[in-house]
Amino acid sequence: MLKRFLCIVALLITSSTLVITSSSLASANDELALPDLGDVTASRYSTQQEYKLGRTWLKIFRSQAETINDPLAQDYIESLLYKLAANSELKDRRLETVLVDNPTINAFAVPGGVIGIHSGLFLNTDNEAQLAGVIAHEIAHLSQRHFSRSLDKAAQSTIPTLAGILAGVVLAATTGTDAGLAAITATQAAALDKQLRFSREHEQEADRVGMETMTRSDMDPNGIPTMFENMNAQYRFRGANPPEFLLTHPLTESRINDSRNRARQYPRKVYTDNLNYQLIKKRMEVHHSSNKANLIKQWQNEEGSNGEARRYGIAFALIQLKKWDQAEEQLQPLLKQDSGRIAYQLAEAEIQMGKKNYRDAIILLKKRLDISPHNHPLTMMLAEALQEADRFDEADALLSEQSKHREGDPQLWYDLAEVRGLAGNILGVHLARSEYFILNGQFQRAQSQLRYAYKEAPENSIQRSRIRERLRDVDEMREFLETM
Repeated sequence: MLKRFLCIVALLITSSTLVITSSSLASANDELALPDLGDVTASRYSTQQEYKLGRTWLKIFRSQAETINDPLAQDYIESLLYKLAANSELKDRRLETVLVDNPTINAFAVPGGVIGIHSGLFLNTDNEAQLAGVIAHEIAHLSQRHFSRSLDKAAQSTIPTLAGILAGVVLAATTGTDAGLAAITATQAAALDKQLRFSREHEQEADRVGMETMTRSDMDPNGIPTMFENMNAQYRFRGANPPEFLLTHPLTESRINDSRNRARQYPRKVYTDNLNYQLIKKRMEVHHSSNKANLIKQWQNEEGSNGEARRYGIAFALIQLKKWDQAEEQLQPLLKQDSGRIAYQLAEAEIQMGKKNYRDAIILLKKRLDISPHNHPLTMMLAEALQEADRFDEADALLSEQSKHREGDPQLWYDLAEVRGLAGNILGVHLARSEYFILNGQFQRAQSQLRYAYKEAPENSIQRSRIRERLRDVDEMREFLETM
């Protein structure tokens, strides 16, 4: 059943499947016979079906893919996504993001409002407009319901090898390696030629709709064509191994030219890059660096624009190396210049924690949370500081409250289970672990934790009733998965 489910959910990754072979690349510049896309809303799949299927897919995906635990980066991605979605054609805005720990260029959209971003997008974009162009493109896949329209088209096909191709693409998307590509043969690629042409038109439609979204969001529409140029440069650099993004997002010369021409049609205007993007980019560069000391030297020798971001990157890298005094020296000018920026305050708190000045870190973070209640990166850092200070009950209360606002965050539930264990809250440990396992698609383990929690809860209590209800929820999730 699970194998069949993975074959189905492979269709969810953006629009349709693209396999790049030597023959398909050779004909990439050819004009395509474009199919009739039909009515966006006319599909045999409802938006609620898409939502349920997409959220189930996300649970399975989390169990297979490495994700980045960086609340500040997650908060930035969510803010950018919501800004773009608010100015898009997307009707159902129940959105969720997953930041995949992978240095390649890739992103994907799954119906039901799931957007996946590889951390490598920060490494291979130059400004926020380029990153926003990728996200706006993925939102367009959702708003135009390309998933359902592709499935409707696929239902008319009799290609026997489709399941094998899709299974391979899912593996490539989740691992970021060539393992999935090995499952795709040239014969299978040729069999999908008609659907590839259909997929390419979906891509151009997503470019157009995404560009409209960016302009309504007061962002530079040139972010899309310049990102294409980055991808082309990556392809030339890597030779036979194109960026992961191109495996599901066909990129032709006609599409690149079309995006350039469309961007020129919008009024020319000066756009200012978002410093927060540059700061998160530095965090990702540090995260993926195998030699942080050399990276620091490189940034120290660089000149020109983005000096503030480079200084922050140096401070962040020094924090990762636990060189607290040097990190504080780098950070102080930034705090003096922009004391209210959350990234700098988090860095200051982390330095104080590194020096075991937990009280100072806690005071700093609480003051900032008074200004920005429930801010996720601040809350998670405060919980860590409270835990380091052996104030486990306070950390438990803080994360328990935060879980009401971010019930779909698996890392929060993981941290909450750890804190509750240190606080001696055994019932709470089992409940938090069950939610963590549910969000990672490990339903049997979730049920085991709920049964342990049931035994810990007082007899005839409301808590036991809630646990029984949650067990029924997990049964429904398992049944839904088994029917796929």
